[in-house]
Amino acid sequence: MNRKQIALSMIVPCYLLGEVQLGEISINETVEKKTNSIEIDLETIEQHQSNSVFDLFKNEASIDIAGGGSSNAKRIYVRGVESSTLNITLDGATQGKNIFQHRGNEIGINPDILKIVDVRTAPDASKSGALGGAVEMITKDAQDFVKDGKNQGGVVKAGYDTNTHSNNGSLIAYGVYDTYYGILASISGVNNDNYKDGDNNEMYATAYQDRNYLLKFTIDNLNNHDLKVSFNRNSNSGDMQWGRNGSDKGPTAADADIEKIVSTTTNYTLQHNYSASNLLNLDTNINFTNVLVNREDEGAEYENDTASIKLQNNFYLDTGSSKNKISVGVQFEDQESTSDAAVTSTHSSNDLSHYAATSSNNKAVFIQNKTTFNNLDINYGVRFDKYEFETGLGEASDSTTSPNLGLDYKLNEKSKVYANYGEASRMTGTIPFTWTMNVVDYSTYSKDLKAEKSAKYELGYELKEEELFSDTDVFIFNANIFKTEIDDLIASYSGQKKSNGGISYAGEGGAPLTDIYNSDYKYTLKGFEIKGSYFKDNYFATLAYTQIDTNVYDEKDTGEAGEPLAIRRVGGWDSKKIVLNMGTELFDRFSIDYTLTAVAGIDNDDQITRAGYVTHDISTKYQTNKKSPWTYYLAVTNLTDKYYANHTTLEDTNGEYRRDMGRNYKFNIKYEF
Repeated sequence: MNRKQIALSMIVPCYLLGEVQLGEISINETVEKKTNSIEIDLETIEQHQSNSVFDLFKNEASIDIAGGGSSNAKRIYVRGVESSTLNITLDGATQGKNIFQHRGNEIGINPDILKIVDVRTAPDASKSGALGGAVEMITKDAQDFVKDGKNQGGVVKAGYDTNTHSNNGSLIAYGVYDTYYGILASISGVNNDNYKDGDNNEMYATAYQDRNYLLKFTIDNLNNHDLKVSFNRNSNSGDMQWGRNGSDKGPTAADADIEKIVSTTTNYTLQHNYSASNLLNLDTNINFTNVLVNREDEGAEYENDTASIKLQNNFYLDTGSSKNKISVGVQFEDQESTSDAAVTSTHSSNDLSHYAATSSNNKAVFIQNKTTFNNLDINYGVRFDKYEFETGLGEASDSTTSPNLGLDYKLNEKSKVYANYGEASRMTGTIPFTWTMNVVDYSTYSKDLKAEKSAKYELGYELKEEELFSDTDVFIFNANIFKTEIDDLIASYSGQKKSNGGISYAGEGGAPLTDIYNSDYKYTLKGFEIKGSYFKDNYFATLAYTQIDTNVYDEKDTGEAGEPLAIRRVGGWDSKKIVLNMGTELFDRFSIDYTLTAVAGIDNDDQITRAGYVTHDISTKYQTNKKSPWTYYLAVTNLTDKYYANHTTLEDTNGEYRRDMGRNYKFNIKYEF
């Protein structure tokens, strides 16, 4: 390390603790967002030193991350809609399965291996089960690392976080041969202690170890063929609470009801594209996902397997007055859950129960079209689904038809308006799969079970103004209103009395189920977003405001703490949130950005009472010269050590809930070879 690097390592921490000059903050490049899509800037995310997928969304006003405890309690809310109702995929393979009480399965992927993270809010007939939208993640190929003619190499990265005393590291190796063939291998891990909140309280049962492995083989544009075959595995382990694994509330003592739990998600994917003409562009996606939960101290395992195949062909048909992209496809998906666990319960009941394997099957055919007439784009499609669902309570089946229609109209060269409407359905995913298997003997469905359904509405305006104040600046403005309605939500019922006299309503705490049924409550989540971004040379600033109103808290089905169960599975409380993000290349190869997040308090007799809060984050990136293989990262989150909690964090019967992490310094070093 030369003198300049040594001096920087001492100066930067002092700078971060000093006064922040907001007027001098900027960015390196201009990124134009697609309509109806939130694209995550992964280059900026690397500077923020994200250790998990959840960190990727912190700067988006329309996305909330909740959990208030360990990584296994984390949940994503997109426009107020909880991640249980989103279609989350990695290279096409299903992610984010509900396992137990709160969520239980972090979307544990090393962000450094991701090439694209796209949050889609517009309806699409080719996306299965997307009641509230879709989050698509795509991993990097070996070809993405090639630069300056260097076809083989790798990346080594190591880091440390002060709040959790965590160590993290990763190794990526790649090779590209004959320009067509590529292979990529990645190993990464995080060892994380319990975190401390802004009042220096230790949050027990939040420590964990995370391991992620990726092996990917690619063939790029060989005789009109593209092929990607990948294996990805994430393992998350720690001393946690079963039934409240990584619970929002958590234990109050280090040894209270703690056991060793390991959750492992393994994905196998094959993606193939053959493009020969405007009429033959065939996409084939085959994937298999295995979720294995091991309660090591109890000697019990719970497993969920999902296999899917999707075939889709894109036709490009142009006429004298229009351009058309017509996508036609079929999809088949099978899912099965099993367990070797013995039925044990602390609940006072004489009902005999057992773990029964569950299965679901979905067959679908869809067509999605895009037609362009001059300044008008029309997106329209329909999806037909046939569902079969079997649990220890019996068999059920249903069929649905889900249409969608979207319009994008270009008012002029600078602006456009857009509108979308779409429906979607699914028949599994809301109830944790360990709950679904645990049923009371001889119980049956109280009525015919139907698929869950949603309807999504959106209306918006977008403006892109170049040379607003100078020859080199760009201003982008977007405003939209939206609404999501969810009907026939599939819910569970237990009704068992607990030893303390309370009721375990839906299966929380390990109570066996007596019924799975469709709720007669219609969930409505609506709101609006306003976002403006300004770019000039190396500077940028983005200011966004999102307001969301829900009726989820009015749901009649409540859990043991009295909070609506739908808060965990459908949506959050009302929300008003502002995010300001600024960045610049302060001097040659030294970048810095600043993020302010402000959330209004909730003081509503119908909901909860939570204080508002404001947090500040700063991140930096430095490279000694253009050819240097070394890159240095330094960041601080929650700069003012704010004592706060996200409003979607649950509380117990005494109104207590966990606060989020206090001030945290993050250091990372990357070496490319």
